[in-house]
Amino acid sequence: MGVVMVREQQPWLDVPFGEKDDAKAAGALWDWRAKRWYAPRPGMAELARWLPAHRDEVPASEAGSAEDGSGEDGSGEAAPAASSPPDVPPEALLAEALRWLTEPNVLARLTRRRPPWRVLHAVPAGAGHGDLDHVLIGPPGVVTVSVERHPGQAVRVDGDRFTVDGEDVEHVPRARARAERAGRLLAAALGEDAGAPPPVIAALAVDAASVTPAPGGELPAGVLVATPASLSRLVTALPAALDDREIDELYAVARRLGTWTRDL
Repeated sequence: MGVVMVREQQPWLDVPFGEKDDAKAAGALWDWRAKRWYAPRPGMAELARWLPAHRDEVPASEAGSAEDGSGEDGSGEAAPAASSPPDVPPEALLAEALRWLTEPNVLARLTRRRPPWRVLHAVPAGAGHGDLDHVLIGPPGVVTVSVERHPGQAVRVDGDRFTVDGEDVEHVPRARARAERAGRLLAAALGEDAGAPPPVIAALAVDAASVTPAPGGELPAGVLVATPASLSRLVTALPAALDDREIDELYAVARRLGTWTRDL
């Protein structure tokens, strides 16, 4: 029996509603989490007509961090971002943010350098721990992404305190615990010869009317809080800790389902 793999990031497709049957017949698959069609493998000529044009800069939904107050605050972590554009579904914004991490821009294509990020979806974290919505592997290490949906509501963040319309929820400690477990599982799968375990950071991608820090409050330690649109900007701003070889080795281990299902 072959090694079972976690589903990795595949090329997203822009399929108009009227062409969905044609795309499906050509081999396109539907991602129910991202609410978007994707190619099951790169380089499928029959799906080329639906491939989105490569973007050569940060997506417009992520630009203007200085104007919206969602950039670095000097503490080494990015501040929680403002709300996502209301006319774009948050699933589509998150799918675009992940696509931007994994598809090459013009500079990468000219230098023949592949994008450094790898993405896995719906990663099981073991019995009783639920799934990790997304696991990102890149120069900063591993980023475990939990998607939290509070459409139309106001979110405030102050350290580990995360409130939705004034009511406390446990998103921050839960996201941190998932990241810590992911780190233990990856370290065990890599083995003692791999040296120091990879850095693992938790991230919350929050769909809400607004996501803001409490006045005078602090950011949660070790947890990024982002809107779906700003996730890629925040994770790429983290300091690099891994080179391409280390990213490839870690990705190869993370893709194996057995890495995540062991009893720890």
